Amino acid sequence: MNAKTAKILGKYATFKGVSEKQLKRDWLSLSHIEKDKKRQEILKEIAKK
Repeated sequence: MNAKTAKILGKYATFKGVSEKQLKRDWLSLSHIEKDKKRQEILKEIAKK
């Protein structure tokens, strides 16, 4: 995970009110294709606020 992804996940965690640590653990368990899809979903939700 690079710094940009960590920053995005941190923002998403505070936006959703979930544990950043657990979110990062879940992220690391995803495949490359799943990560791409999840990143797009996260960016769309962050942009909405």
